[in-house]
Amino acid sequence: TAWQGPHACYGDFCVYSKPDFSGGRGIVVISLKKNAEAISMLPVLSEDRVAEIFQSQGVNVNFTDEVNTSPPLFRATAIPGKGIGLVATQPIRRGQRIMAYTPAIVVHRKFIDDLSKDEQYRLLEAGIGRLPMATRDIVMAQMGHSGDHRVLDIMMTNSFEMWMDIGQDGHHFGNFPEVSRYNHDCRPNVVYYIDGDLTHYTHAVRDIQPGEELAISYVDSFRVRSVRQDRAQRSWGFKCTCSSCSLPEPLANASDNRLWRIYEVENQIGDWNAKFEPEAIELLLSLYQQERLHESHSAGVLGLVALNYNAFGKQELAIKYALLALEAELIENGPKSRGVQSMLLLLEEPKAHWSWRKRI
Repeated sequence: TAWQGPHACYGDFCVYSKPDFSGGRGIVVISLKKNAEAISMLPVLSEDRVAEIFQSQGVNVNFTDEVNTSPPLFRATAIPGKGIGLVATQPIRRGQRIMAYTPAIVVHRKFIDDLSKDEQYRLLEAGIGRLPMATRDIVMAQMGHSGDHRVLDIMMTNSFEMWMDIGQDGHHFGNFPEVSRYNHDCRPNVVYYIDGDLTHYTHAVRDIQPGEELAISYVDSFRVRSVRQDRAQRSWGFKCTCSSCSLPEPLANASDNRLWRIYEVENQIGDWNAKFEPEAIELLLSLYQQERLHESHSAGVLGLVALNYNAFGKQELAIKYALLALEAELIENGPKSRGVQSMLLLLEEPKAHWSWRKRI
């Protein structure tokens, strides 16, 4: 195994560390022994180990050049009413990668449920103490809002759900301290995905100009305003004041109604036994644009549109929207997503695809 430890254990959960990971960035895992062993075999960790072996023989090689480094696209600065945030310092084009980071701390999904508060505190303290000083400092610089134990508060406030490619027990939570600098917007200009290899990627969903704040969405953007604001208040301790949440009441109500309509139409055209005219597809695309969801949340709907145009025998439109869906999938969900595979299959031979003329 690539790990040091276990450094401390309670129940089935133990602390493992790799302080020399990624050029000294380090990583800590709090999980079951079998999971720690499986995580150590992920390419991002196993290739790092291979690089160490090469370098010990005097051969300079790095498999993770583009991970855990940030291009000079932004700066951290004070944002009125939000604390510290990220602002673009140069033009960023749609689809451009902004960050790619591995987590500093990974904890098992049942860590909170299965251990007492005291046991959680002790394992987290053992873990944070095993990180290199520079990484520990950036972890501890993150904000918390509950007033609980400092490290637990940081983990609960800033961690992301992640599913690693290690079998049935890959569901964990990861803390990516650099990523936590993004503030929230219900209609973001940046999206993220976490691949099965531990890496958190963020990409621009539209062209961004210098001086614009970079933001991701912390909540489900398809929920109505009251639900989004309640979630932000309960989970992160702030009331969302993004442009969508700050609309005057009549416009906010109209937005909520459009979100409900999106839900209805999307379910309709996603039902292969339902009967409807192609105009319903155009309505759905229009609703996404009106709600400004077409920039950050378009992969799924564009794929559904492509399949439905193919089902109506409209091959040219099916190809057009399959290509748009493929681009959006790569940005929003990554090259390994099911949506990418689905659209590649459709583009290969639309008339031989299972959806061809299915609605005729």
